[in-house]
Amino acid sequence: MNTSLFEMFQDSTFNRPHITSKRDLTDLCEVEDCETGSVLRTTFSFVDAYNNAWFGQVPGVRKYDLTVEDLTQNLHWVSDEAIYPEMTAGLTIVAEDDDVKRYYIKRPKLLCLDNLEETALLPKMLVEEACVLEFLKPYGHRSLVRYHGCILKRGRIAGIALEKYDIILQYRFEDDPRALDITACMRGIRAGIEHLHSLELAHNDLNPMNIALDKDDHPIILDFGSCRKFGDPLLSGGTPGWIDEDYSTSARHHDESALLKLDRWLEEKQSVRMNEAGNTG
Repeated sequence: MNTSLFEMFQDSTFNRPHITSKRDLTDLCEVEDCETGSVLRTTFSFVDAYNNAWFGQVPGVRKYDLTVEDLTQNLHWVSDEAIYPEMTAGLTIVAEDDDVKRYYIKRPKLLCLDNLEETALLPKMLVEEACVLEFLKPYGHRSLVRYHGCILKRGRIAGIALEKYDIILQYRFEDDPRALDITACMRGIRAGIEHLHSLELAHNDLNPMNIALDKDDHPIILDFGSCRKFGDPLLSGGTPGWIDEDYSTSARHHDESALLKLDRWLEEKQSVRMNEAGNTG
């Protein structure tokens, strides 16, 4: 871990959480060398019920080889100031007595904590996404994720409360044996994007990981971390494989290009499934 990053962590043994298995972690990810594919390090994070956050990493070890002791010994407490932005006036606040377990809580991307530049952006990225969702709230649309407000911790935004969905489009063909109506799915996605565009907003990161499906297979667009007004600068934008080029400014054509890619991706996934069904029939 970069030495300067330790200034953001308070390494106190009694503050470390009690981890019993890897399933207790909030995130667990391997970082690979882009040229050789070898594992450089495994990074992991944990957030407890009180929104206290920990981050850790072990160099040169695959996640499958990590022990519970490795996790416990390498988790370092992260200060609220490093990751949680101060509350902004006008944002909806989730009531303290609300059962937050019924929501999906979007938190800062703690795995970015092994990069000093990305770490510095975490609070700003979270509050900007909350502001976009707050702006969209009066213009509710069936194809856009439902936003319930912000989770507070001592005057800071510790997370964004969103509606929960069971299936992500990326895994729809593996997790659900039912056929997917691609035409209806794309119609729903386009309707959500057209709604954003009517408000002069672009999503800027449309891909199968950022689309959920409800119980009726209707698509719900997620992740508004890169959603900004046309022409506004972006802190982050696009996912490799789903963009034509790197970009740093919000634009309508980013979404239009992604829609074409999504349509082709869905057709290919459907075709693979039908071929597999034919071979086993």
